Amino acid sequence: MSDVPVPDDAWLRPLGKRLRREVQVVAREPLSGGYASGGAERLELDDGASVVLKRTGAGEAAALRAVAVVNGPVRLPRMLANGDGWVLLAHEPGAALAAGAPVPDEVWRTLALVHAHWRRNRPRGVPVVDPAWWERLCATAVTALRAAGARTAGETGAAEAFASAASDVEAWATDPRIGTALAALPRTLCHGDAHRGNVHSGPAGAVLLDWGNARVAPGSLDVVVLSAPSPDGPADAEPAPVPPLYRETLHAALGAEDPPRMIAAETAWARVQAHVQYLPFAADHQGPERVASMVRVARAALDELGETLNG
Repeated sequence: MSDVPVPDDAWLRPLGKRLRREVQVVAREPLSGGYASGGAERLELDDGASVVLKRTGAGEAAALRAVAVVNGPVRLPRMLANGDGWVLLAHEPGAALAAGAPVPDEVWRTLALVHAHWRRNRPRGVPVVDPAWWERLCATAVTALRAAGARTAGETGAAEAFASAASDVEAWATDPRIGTALAALPRTLCHGDAHRGNVHSGPAGAVLLDWGNARVAPGSLDVVVLSAPSPDGPADAEPAPVPPLYRETLHAALGAEDPPRMIAAETAWARVQAHVQYLPFAADHQGPERVASMVRVARAALDELGETLNG
C-alpha cells in the first residue's frame, strides 16, 4: 500500500457528483484507532459534514460494498466513494470502545447478520482463506518469529522461545487438520480483525470500523477475536463470554441452527487462525512470554480441532 497522499481531485470529484454540488475542504485532522490501519484523516467540508479519507487496498472497498447489501438492523461503515488505493467514508462521531466496557449488542448483531447473509457465498474481491492462504500466513509468522529470535539472541530464554514458536508454526502450515477444517466448514464474509480497538462508539451507536483485513472464512474467526482476553496479558487467560444474541441472530437469519459439532470445530479452527495471524505483531511488540502463551492456545485448539473432526 502506497504512503503517497491521495490527491484531493481523486475523491472530491466523485463526492461532488454524489452530492450534486461543488465540495470544498475547510479542515483536516489525522485519525488513529479503527480508521487508521492504512492511514486516515478526517475532512471537514464546507457544509458542516465530515468524511474520512483512508488509504487502503482494494479488498476493503470490496468488503464495504458487500456489507452494504446486508439487510436488517446493522451498523456498518458507509462508503461514499473509492478509487485506486483509497476509500472515502462517512465519519462516525465518537471514540474507541472504553477499556473494560462490554462489546455492544449491536456489534454482535451486525456481525451475525453479515455472517448469515454471506454464508457459503463469496463477495467479489475479498480474499479467501484456503490452504494456500493459510500456508502464506504461517510463512509470514515464521519470518517474524525468526527475526525476533535474531534480535534477542543475547537474552536468556527469549531466542529459544521465538525459535520454538517458529518451529511449531512451520509444522502447522501443512497440518492436515487445518486443511480438513477449511474444506468442511462453511465460509462467509469476515471482518478479519474484529478486535475491540476497531469498535467505535458514538451518539448513533457502535460500529465496527476498519474492514481492510476482510476475508472469506468461517465466521467464528470474528467471534474469537472480538471475545479475546486483553492483549496486555497472557493469551491463555479467560476470554470474554460471547452473548447468546450472536448465535440467536445468526440462526434466525439462516433459518436453522448450526450443529453443535460444527460450532465446536469452527471455534477451535478460529482460535488457531486468530493466534497465528497475530503472532507477527506479538513477536515485534509483545515479547517472548506473550508469544509462548499464544502458541500454547493455538496448539491446544489444534488438538481440540482434531478431536472434533474425528469425533
